[in-house]
Amino acid sequence: MKTMIISLVSILMSISANAALLKTEVGSNKMEKVALSTAATTTVDGEEVKLSEVGAGLRAKKVVFVDVKVYIGELFVADIAKFKKAEPLASVKDQKAIAIQLHFLRDVDAENVQKSFKEALTTNSVDLSDASIKQFLDAVSQGGEAKSGKAITILGTRLKDGNEKISYETTSGPTTEIKGSAGFIEKIFSIWLGKPSDDGVAQLKKSILK
Repeated sequence: MKTMIISLVSILMSISANAALLKTEVGSNKMEKVALSTAATTTVDGEEVKLSEVGAGLRAKKVVFVDVKVYIGELFVADIAKFKKAEPLASVKDQKAIAIQLHFLRDVDAENVQKSFKEALTTNSVDLSDASIKQFLDAVSQGGEAKSGKAITILGTRLKDGNEKISYETTSGPTTEIKGSAGFIEKIFSIWLGKPSDDGVAQLKKSILK
């Protein structure tokens, strides 16, 4: 029993220690009182990778004819020179790492976060029954409520073995990692950089890429 408890504590400590996917460099600019970052760093295959901020924008959702402010989205890429704002989704394949942080302005339950992502993936003709996509959506569902004042981080990285990985960090800290084949990152980031699923996503995308 003692050994099991020690092992459990070690696992929990490991999860906590690895929770921060991005180390951000906060700048002086703010959007909806959220302090925006100028850059960030992450780790890919044991190597530190510097990310540049592309831009940020407000995600609003129309509820009974009223635009409700949901989150501020910030996009970061490893190679800003290869990121073409005119072709943002196509540019994803040229990035060793790409991340988006969603700074929530209100509490949103996991079901509605997942529903929003599903709508965007469907709009971009992504097969929701694909194993990797299902694992991602399951991680969103199991990640719990998105809490106001905290951020969800989605990080896409290309690995040395040719696979692609999406890391999903909840607002409470735990991270889930999902591996997929080539194109997996592009499918997930179509939620924000592909065909907008509604006017709120369209405005978010426009603001990030301006």
